[in-house]
Amino acid sequence: MELETTIYTPLKPSFRSRMRLRIKATFALDTRFWRIAQSGVWASFCLIFALTSLSMPTGLGTSLDIFLSITAGTIGLAISATLLALLLSLIGLPIPRLFTGGVLFELIAIYFMFWIPGSGIAVSIASSVIVTLLGVLLGCWMALIASQHIKTRTKWLFSITLCMLSSIIIGFIDREKSDVTQMYSISDRNVSTIPLSSPADPGVFKTKYFTYGSGYDIHRKEYGPKAELKSTSVDASSYIDKWPWLRSLFWGFDQKALPLNGRVWMPSGNGPFPLVLMVHGNHLMEDYSDEGYGYLGELLASRGFIAISVDENFLNYSVWSNIPDNDIKIRTWLLLKHLQQIQTFSEQSESPFYNNVNFDQIALIGHSRGGQAVAMAADSDRWFRSDLDLKKDLKHFSIKAVVALAPTDTMVDGMQAKLRNVSYMVLQGSRDGDLNEYFGERQYARSSFTPDDKGFKTYLHIPNANHSQFNTSWGGLDISLPKGLLLNQSQLMTASDQQQIAKVYVSAFLETILHESQDYNPLFRDYRTGRDWLPESIYYNRFEDGNFIALARYDEDKDRTTLLNNGTADASKGLRWTEESSTPQNKSVLLENSEHHAQESSYSLSWDEDDVLDQFTEADGLSLSIADQSMEGALKQGDLLPISEMEITLETSDAVSVTLPLSQFMTLQPMIIPRFTKSPWLEKHFDDGNYNLPEKAIFQTVELPFEVFQEANSIFVPANINRITLNFSNGPSKTILDDVGLYRN
Repeated sequence: MELETTIYTPLKPSFRSRMRLRIKATFALDTRFWRIAQSGVWASFCLIFALTSLSMPTGLGTSLDIFLSITAGTIGLAISATLLALLLSLIGLPIPRLFTGGVLFELIAIYFMFWIPGSGIAVSIASSVIVTLLGVLLGCWMALIASQHIKTRTKWLFSITLCMLSSIIIGFIDREKSDVTQMYSISDRNVSTIPLSSPADPGVFKTKYFTYGSGYDIHRKEYGPKAELKSTSVDASSYIDKWPWLRSLFWGFDQKALPLNGRVWMPSGNGPFPLVLMVHGNHLMEDYSDEGYGYLGELLASRGFIAISVDENFLNYSVWSNIPDNDIKIRTWLLLKHLQQIQTFSEQSESPFYNNVNFDQIALIGHSRGGQAVAMAADSDRWFRSDLDLKKDLKHFSIKAVVALAPTDTMVDGMQAKLRNVSYMVLQGSRDGDLNEYFGERQYARSSFTPDDKGFKTYLHIPNANHSQFNTSWGGLDISLPKGLLLNQSQLMTASDQQQIAKVYVSAFLETILHESQDYNPLFRDYRTGRDWLPESIYYNRFEDGNFIALARYDEDKDRTTLLNNGTADASKGLRWTEESSTPQNKSVLLENSEHHAQESSYSLSWDEDDVLDQFTEADGLSLSIADQSMEGALKQGDLLPISEMEITLETSDAVSVTLPLSQFMTLQPMIIPRFTKSPWLEKHFDDGNYNLPEKAIFQTVELPFEVFQEANSIFVPANINRITLNFSNGPSKTILDDVGLYRN
């Protein structure tokens, strides 16, 4: 009898059962090693999260902000890593899932921390991968060290390998270098310096400090109950439409009741004293900016100026409530309202301002957006002619001087400020990571003077100086964290040096304009006369005053051969010359001698004798703004190659000529190619290529006294000059020329 056999086939578990089993085994592969390694991921994530919190303050204090951010980040990491681990377990991947979930969350979160503030997609991905990779390596190292089953020799080998790998990663992204090498130096040290004490030294006046404010400020007592003077609030609702409720919640007021708050440094003694208002730019609203110019306020008060730092923090940016609309216009308007308030104070016998303010001598100093606002305030009728409340008082104020520290220059209501007979000075750093297009040059070009006006304009370009360090409260980074970690910090000028330059120039400028002293005037014509007061560096400065007689501006028409005063321009064969825009409102002439025409070449400007005879008779010398844009002169790969040689020939109508090298008056410094970020790759991709701009030459005003040409040839008569020639030699060159004219001392 044949027996039947039955084969039992195991039943396949249901899908639900399989998923349940997988979920139960979610953390099975997360051994002690991977749990310890998770701490490296947590540490790197929390570090970036804490740095990010510094850029989005709540106003509750930095320590609390960091604590809250780390706490929130830890909770977010734990929840997200767990959820991702569950998802990975359902997929069935045989990997340490909790650890992998933490890594995936960190990759995503850090990407958004860099992408949201505008780092760009490529930079955000790279930053996320690198930070996460370093966190993983750190965690694995910690787990390895904690392991009791691995030999000490293996731990040492792994540690050394980890250090080498980390160094390679960091070294690949961090290739910082300075804009200026030791081969740069102040040229012609035999130029005489001004034989006076530094304008940055304290003056003879004792000073007193106090504040005025609305009397109601929920964050700062100095503008609340401790304010010595109570000011009125002003209604800006006609200029500001949107004021978020979160901003009202933080400040306790809206656009209908903006306070007039100010920090005052005043000379002791009998006035009246010139008035100087200082105004900050856009920064984090919760990180107050008006305290940052105390170094200028104290100095200026000791030198006989009433200096006031104006509070406009409530107009600044906040992560939580953005920024009010029309903010630069309202910054300007608010500055003018402060002038009205000070006038009111000056009429009150119990006020420290009483009979102490000289409203005929006013200067405005602004930084960043404040630098644009002060220029607009000096040209206020362009924007506020219909504001009757302002207009009735503005006629009582005489704004004589404007100082801009790294200013913006945007269109407001389709217009820009044009200063006329108002002295203007701008200071700009080459490493400005916020406003890297050097906008101060534009306002400089739009500032002008009637003949014989006593005012002047000047521009100082400072290599290795940045945007923020003009304010002691803004720190050393020009953009917020963590994005700011990618900025190049190599040999960045120290904050103390940058502020020393500001003290020297601001003090000297106001002494010259408001105190009508000529002691420091040479400093603005040639920075080398003040080199004893300035940090060791090269500088680029421009200068022009009401005595300047223009011979060539290059803006008058589209014909490159025509000049002012019926003059003509021409060039020798082999020299390429074109008129190009150096700023949106200003043109200059580009003179280029290519490698194929390396022989001597020249560019000439000539006039009929009768057209310029009077001008040359009255002049003391020739002035020109010039820049070397040769790649031979550029800072490239850390090397400096020779700059093309240039000579100046002056010819007279009676056939007498004198030729002298330009270097006898000033050596043209090489073109600076600033490196804003840590590597060339970042320079191209960071912030959508915002830093990857065309190389820009920086003009330098050079004055050539006629007496030096007369010393070279005793029969040379400057009054008879009818031709000026620039001669180029020593190979290929690329030079930009502008503002050729005559100056008088």
